[in-house]
Amino acid sequence: MLMLLKFLIYWYSLTSACGLAKGTNSDPWRNVTGTSSETFPTDVGFLGNMKYGAKPFLAQKDRLNTTRSNNDSSVEMRWLPWNAEEDAATSDDIFRNLGTTSPYHQAFDLFPETIEHQVLPPQCKIKSAHILHRHGSRYPAGPGGPSSLGRKIKLAQKTGQLKAHGDFEFLKHWEYDLGEDVLVHKGAQELFDSGVKYYYEYAKLLENYDKKPVIRTTSQSRMVDSARYWALGFFGWDMQDKVNIEVLTETFFQNNTLAPYMSCPNPFSPKVLKALAWRFKMLKKATDRINKHVKGITFSSSDVSNMISLCGYETVALGYSNFCKLFTKQDFEEYEYEQDLMHQSVFGFMSVTSKAWGVGWVTEFIHRLKHKAFDGPQTSQNSTLDHNPKYFPVHQPLYVDFTHDIVIESILTALNFKQLADELDGDRMQPNRRFRTSHVVPFGARLVFEVMECDENGDKSEYIRAKLNDAVVPLDGNQGCESRLDGLCRLDNYISHLEKHAFQDSNFDFLCRLKIDENFDLKKLLDGGILSNDDLKQISKTPPGYHEHHKKSDDPLGFALNSKMTRHTRSGFVGRFAQILA
Repeated sequence: MLMLLKFLIYWYSLTSACGLAKGTNSDPWRNVTGTSSETFPTDVGFLGNMKYGAKPFLAQKDRLNTTRSNNDSSVEMRWLPWNAEEDAATSDDIFRNLGTTSPYHQAFDLFPETIEHQVLPPQCKIKSAHILHRHGSRYPAGPGGPSSLGRKIKLAQKTGQLKAHGDFEFLKHWEYDLGEDVLVHKGAQELFDSGVKYYYEYAKLLENYDKKPVIRTTSQSRMVDSARYWALGFFGWDMQDKVNIEVLTETFFQNNTLAPYMSCPNPFSPKVLKALAWRFKMLKKATDRINKHVKGITFSSSDVSNMISLCGYETVALGYSNFCKLFTKQDFEEYEYEQDLMHQSVFGFMSVTSKAWGVGWVTEFIHRLKHKAFDGPQTSQNSTLDHNPKYFPVHQPLYVDFTHDIVIESILTALNFKQLADELDGDRMQPNRRFRTSHVVPFGARLVFEVMECDENGDKSEYIRAKLNDAVVPLDGNQGCESRLDGLCRLDNYISHLEKHAFQDSNFDFLCRLKIDENFDLKKLLDGGILSNDDLKQISKTPPGYHEHHKKSDDPLGFALNSKMTRHTRSGFVGRFAQILA
């Protein structure tokens, strides 16, 4: 079973998360960065999957009649959950519980202990800033997930079987109108606004820098577009004269620290079984409620999960989604927890491989902090580019890299940010957890490091602090730092700790090259990533009533966790990975 899981995740890594080299010419390599006749080409091919959806018509279709403020949002975000008054629920209980597909929002509540220390200490002066940025809001990834629900509803509409009333009546005429993988206008706005924000925060840093700074992204269409919109917000309409956008090829077997799964497609993660166990338990009440209100079609809990995801996807793509009003605060929280479990177990601290994926960027980060030309250790870096100061400068006062949610999570793990290392349970939700994908890696997420010089009683020293979606991270001993309320850490201590532990703890050579050498550390390999006996006992329990319920539909959960997996259940399982993890 574990080998099957490993293969499916491997398959997903190569096809869904990264996309194939579609849209390229007969010689797809002729214009990539480093071999092109142009120093910084942006039309390098390898755009990934691309499909555009329907045009929005919000002025015509928005039927939510309320005087509640939409906070100048370009899309409709004033929905309240089902039974909102009874549950004392707000719109935040929807749009801050959509996992990795949540629209961008600041996450000050991620670390409430540092809220009073957002302002830079007056004795400190920022010398450089390093920004790691997720792309903006996009269409669903690939043809599975929500689109399969669309086909199911369309079939029921055509046969005349679908009957619905009240808040569910829209299903009688609803059509699936979304594209695939492409950045949507809400995503463009998120990145443009981010560029404007960081212009106000850090533009002064570039005032005396006499070169065009280099910002990096990957070749997928939504990644290149995200970098362009961010640069437009920061540098303005003549950005091409002020910044170089370096596009790293994202395709099979190509080293790229912003897409490390391409050179290490091995996300070995036994604890993903916890996430699968939770799938058997979640959204039961929501599924029963919807099947009572809609006749002529039977929805599985997998269908219901896709409905919740459509609340987010339709909102950012079309500006409006009737699905948002169908679910309670509890439903949204159960959906969020599924995403949290899946991401933490495959790309976070519950994974065996996550540090190996993140260590390439961390090694580059160390060289930037030290203003030192790249000299290894070699992991997922493109050595041709990183050994060339034109493509990997180490003296910039401002760095910006654009990547994916799963890469940011892996980098946080390689940085040993154990402030987010919740060990999540597959049996019940943990309401007091810190790790919430909607807070850590929503669309447009950003991790920022500020390097500063601080004058303490006449003694000038360099410090660093980290901000995750604007929340100051309380750096501590896990990062080689003395715990302080303001989150500051001495830069030399921080660098020293990373140099000592980041590569060693990643087990990159073993996990990505199947090589055992002096860097192999079995204890670090097993730490946190292997299922305990108690875990195995819990997961092995057959969910109550599962077999009885399973007879009522061909696949009530989208996949079956047993040794006799049919073709149908396997495809549902793979589709679920593709949608949750992309």
